[in-house]
Amino acid sequence: MNPPTPLRSPDPSKHGGPGVYQIGGVPVEFPYKPYGSQLAFMGRVISTLDRARRQGRCHALLESPTGTGKSLSLLCSSLAWQRHHQQLVLSGAASPPPCPPPIASDPLVHGGGFIPPSQPSSDAEEPPAPTSARAQRRRSLPKIYYASRTHSQISQVVREYRKTSYRVSMAILASRKHYCTNKHVCTRDNLDDECKLLLKDESLGCSEYKNAHKVKCHPSLQKGGCYEVHDIEDLVKVGQSVKGCSYFAAQTMAEEAQLVFCPYSYIINPTVRRAMDIDIRGSIVILDEAHNIEDVARDAGSIEVEEDVLFALQTELGHLCMADGGAMTYQPLYDMIQGIISWIGDRKMSMKKHEFEHYSSFWTADKAIRELQQAGITEQCFPILHQCAMKAIKTASDEESVGNRLSGMSLIALEGLFSSLSYFFCGNGSHATDYQLALQRYVKRDGGNAANGWICKLSLWCLNPAVVFKEIANLSLSFEACMEAPHVIDVESQVWAAVVPAGPANCQLNASYKTADGYAFQDGLGASLEEICKIAPGGVLVFFPSYKLLEKLHFRWSQTGQWSRLNAEKLLFVEPRGAMEEFEPVLKGYYEAIRGNTGLLM
Repeated sequence: MNPPTPLRSPDPSKHGGPGVYQIGGVPVEFPYKPYGSQLAFMGRVISTLDRARRQGRCHALLESPTGTGKSLSLLCSSLAWQRHHQQLVLSGAASPPPCPPPIASDPLVHGGGFIPPSQPSSDAEEPPAPTSARAQRRRSLPKIYYASRTHSQISQVVREYRKTSYRVSMAILASRKHYCTNKHVCTRDNLDDECKLLLKDESLGCSEYKNAHKVKCHPSLQKGGCYEVHDIEDLVKVGQSVKGCSYFAAQTMAEEAQLVFCPYSYIINPTVRRAMDIDIRGSIVILDEAHNIEDVARDAGSIEVEEDVLFALQTELGHLCMADGGAMTYQPLYDMIQGIISWIGDRKMSMKKHEFEHYSSFWTADKAIRELQQAGITEQCFPILHQCAMKAIKTASDEESVGNRLSGMSLIALEGLFSSLSYFFCGNGSHATDYQLALQRYVKRDGGNAANGWICKLSLWCLNPAVVFKEIANLSLSFEACMEAPHVIDVESQVWAAVVPAGPANCQLNASYKTADGYAFQDGLGASLEEICKIAPGGVLVFFPSYKLLEKLHFRWSQTGQWSRLNAEKLLFVEPRGAMEEFEPVLKGYYEAIRGNTGLLM
C-alpha cells in the first residue's frame, strides 16, 4: 500500500475545515494535521475493512499509546471508508460485499444457545432471519458499532466524534437506568421490572413509551440540529422536553443508525445482545480499549445466582405451569430449578470453611459434570430444557405479549443460567475444563455488621474467555492485521524526567498531609513554579494530588501576590471542580490563548 498523501494540510490554528488525506484510496477528512502514527493507524483500519469487504470477514489488532489520538483515528477512518464504500455501491463501481462465512456453530452469534455437535434439531427454534431489505441495506452500508467499556468512556468518544466533519445517523445504546424519563419509575431500584409492569398495564401504560417516536423525530436530533451529535444526557433532555421515552427511542434509532455507540456487553454478552436485538453480522465492530475484553468475555460466560433468587424463580415457574398450555414449556424448567435447589440443600452443609463465616466448595471438569448430573442437568436432556427456556425468555422479553410471564429478576436468572450452561455443554462437553462450578455460603456484611443472615450462592465461572469470544486471535483465531504504533513523543529529545526536592529558598517540597498546610511549603512551591515558568519557553502543565490542595494554594498565593506573579509569566487557567458546563468555557479560553505567542500555565 502506498503511503498516504495529504491533499490539503490544515493549520489547526485556523478554522478552515479539516484536511483531506488519501489513505488506501479512500479520502479521509481529519480535523487536525495528523501525526505519522495516526496516518499509519488509519491506513491499517482501511486496509482491514477493504479486506473484510472482499472476503467477508477480517480482524485487526491495533495498539496505540494513550494520548496519540487513537479514538479520533478510528472514527475518521471507519466513517470515511463507510462513506466511500456507499458511494462505490451507489455508482455501481463496486458490488455489495459477500455474506460472511457461516458461523452457525458459534454460541456467540446464537446468543449462547446450545448448538449440538451434529446437525441441530429441526424442532429447535432458529433466530428469525432478517428481512431481505434489512439484509441488503446491511450489506450495502455496513453499520459501525463502536464499543467501549463504560458509558463515561462513550461520552468521551462522542466528544471526539463532534470534532470530525462526519455527520451520519447515530445512536447510543444504554440501560433504562441511564435513559428512563418517567418520573414515577426512574428512581426505583427494580427499574426494569417496574417498566415492564407499566407497559403491561393496559389501563395505565406509560405515556413516555407512547411518545418515544417524538424523541426520535425531534428536530434537534435531525441533520443540522443542536443534538445531531448527542450523548446520553442530550437524549434524556430531549425525552424530558417532549415527555417521551429516551430508552426506546435510542433502540429504534439504533436500527437505522450508521454509527452506534455502546458498552462492550452489548456486543459480547449474548443475553444483552438478544434483549437489545443487536445483529452484528456484516457490521464493522470496533472495540476500543480492548485490553479489558478478556474480563468482559469471562463475565459474559459466567453466572452467579443466590438461593433466594432460585426460590423466587421456582415459585413463578410453578404458577406459570398452572396456566393454560403452560405445562409443556414451564414444567421442565420447574423440575430443573427444583433439582438445583435440592442439590444446594444436599451440599451446603458439607462445604469447607474458607474464612470466618464463609464456606465454599469448588468443582471443575468431570467433577463439575457429575455434580450437575446430581442436580438433574445432563448433556442429553439439556437441549430440551434449552428449547423450553428460549420460549419462556421470548415470552417474557416481548413488551407487547399478553398473559402471565416471568418477572425481570427471574428472567435475568433464567437467561444467565442457560447462557452459561450452553457454553459449558457445547462441543460435547469439551468446555467443561474451562469452567468452575462453585457453591458458597457466607454471612453478608454491611459496614462490618451482619446483614440478611446467611446467603447461599451458586456460581458457574468461565475461566477461558475464548469460549465466549472466539473472534480474537490471542484467544482463538488469528488477526489478519496487527499494528503497534509508537508514541508521538520522542522520549530521547522531548522528555526529561527528574525530581525537584527543594525550592529556591531550600524549602523541602514535601506535599504530605503533615506539611501541605504549612506556609513554608506553599510559598516554596509557588516560588518554584515561578522559576520554572521563567525558564520554560512554552506552556506548563501542573497537577495537584487533590482539588482541596489546589484551593488551599490558590487562596494562599492570592494573599501573597504569588498568583499575580505566576499570571505575569504565563496566562493562568485552572480546571474547575464542577460540571462540564463550567469546564467548557475554561477550555475554550485555553484554546484561544494557545494561538498567541505567550505560554500558558494550566
